[in-house]
Amino acid sequence: MSTEDFTARARIRDAAIKLFTERGMDKTSILDIAEAAGVSGGLIRHHFGSKDGLREACDTYVFDELLKFKEEVLAKGVANPGFLPTFDARQLLFRRYMGRAMIDGSEAAEAQFTEIVDGTEQYFREQGMDMPDPRGVAAALAAMTGGLMILQDHIARALGEEPGTHEAMLRMSMAAGHLFMNPLATPEVLEKARETLAAYQRKE
Repeated sequence: MSTEDFTARARIRDAAIKLFTERGMDKTSILDIAEAAGVSGGLIRHHFGSKDGLREACDTYVFDELLKFKEEVLAKGVANPGFLPTFDARQLLFRRYMGRAMIDGSEAAEAQFTEIVDGTEQYFREQGMDMPDPRGVAAALAAMTGGLMILQDHIARALGEEPGTHEAMLRMSMAAGHLFMNPLATPEVLEKARETLAAYQRKE
């Protein structure tokens, strides 16, 4: 692939990410993407085959970039407890994109969600964490963190922050971190809930 082809491919991908985030896939046409990227519709089909192929490529790219960002944040946080992540415009766009992809029913986003659950469950087991249903907890955690992406504009407005800003995302992330570190329910309340659910299951 020539440098020119690579540059065109990246322009198409970036334009599609922005438009899919703003409008959703169904309301975005190949011609819309071509116009935004400054290329022909034929070139999009040459590189990606179809709009579905383009969306899958966008999903994979965004997911990989968000994973790199997460790993970088974790590494810096371990090295420096005072480190706070910086959510630049690119990261904010990617988080909004993934939220939209989940709502739009992207098969790639669905597969990536399952991959996140798989990885989280594996981490729980490797760490020897004591929990009755590691996969259920992994799925719930993935859904909770994914929900922040999907609902971030609503959350920001409820907090009096400007949607799509570093300040809004940082505030959401810190609030979520507080919940993870400070459970709202006591161990006694959680055990009572488990007993109630177990009794309900026995009745079925």
